[in-house]
Amino acid sequence: MSTTTERRPRGQARSRPATGTPDRRRAPERTRGSGTTRTAPSGPAAKRAPAPRRQPVPRAPRMPFVLLVLGLLGGAMISLLALRTVLIEDAFAITRLEQDYRNLSHQQEALQEQVVALEAPDRIASEAEAMGMEPGDAPLFIDLRTGTIDGDPEAGTP
Repeated sequence: MSTTTERRPRGQARSRPATGTPDRRRAPERTRGSGTTRTAPSGPAAKRAPAPRRQPVPRAPRMPFVLLVLGLLGGAMISLLALRTVLIEDAFAITRLEQDYRNLSHQQEALQEQVVALEAPDRIASEAEAMGMEPGDAPLFIDLRTGTIDGDPEAGTP
């Protein structure tokens, strides 16, 4: 298709479009049986050859693309499932460890109460009397170099 432009003075109408399209004026149409005949348009459009048929544009096969998308979606779903499984497993481990911590805290509190009860002065005195010890007022000291007892041993006897 060639496009020609013609120069004309300003204000003068053009006789045919400059784009190379055929003239829109046609001769009367006639059809078979009705007494009318169809005549070909005259002018530059009549000499033009029919447009060649368009060749179909080759399309890429869709199946590999569909399989790729399905594979990506499947891989994403499997990875999400694996990630969720790991997170749930970790949640169970955290719950179990928190329960163990609570149990150990209770056990530690019970042991601390037992130590406080065993350190009570009344209990220590009764244990000492059971072993044969007697209360004394003045403390006695042993000199480890000489092996002698310093202080009055008789001061602590009633």
